[in-house]
Amino acid sequence: MPGERDTRREAEVMVVAMTVSTLGPKRVVIIGGVAGGMSAATRLRRLDADASITVLERSGHVSFANCGLPYFVGGLIEEEEDLTLQTPQQLFDRFRLDVRVNDEVVAIDRTAHTVTARSTVNGEELVVSYDKLILSMGQHRFGADSRL
Repeated sequence: MPGERDTRREAEVMVVAMTVSTLGPKRVVIIGGVAGGMSAATRLRRLDADASITVLERSGHVSFANCGLPYFVGGLIEEEEDLTLQTPQQLFDRFRLDVRVNDEVVAIDRTAHTVTARSTVNGEELVVSYDKLILSMGQHRFGADSRL
């Protein structure tokens, strides 16, 4: 009818605009490596070849074989390194990811768009700027006596 708005077309335009604007962040910081963080980082790389992607992980590993842990505990796999699938250098070489292990995030400044990380090895602090921030720290285990 004359004078009626085409809301379906407006919605399509809005979705396209949102998709284009969210696919192109230039600086992305991901807090937490291993499964969730590394999946997000590699997927983002496939979506945006130009983004600067930094992954901050508190532990010393970002990629290891969870399925091998029972064999490691049982002694069938003797060396911890045999569980490692990807190193930070391999992830940089393959995906251009800046993966920083042994760096614990100690502060997030949402106004300044910065994250402060402290090395668990030597205590040095590092400030990283971001346009987009992804939180992928996982979950603490809890038992039957824990309160949710």
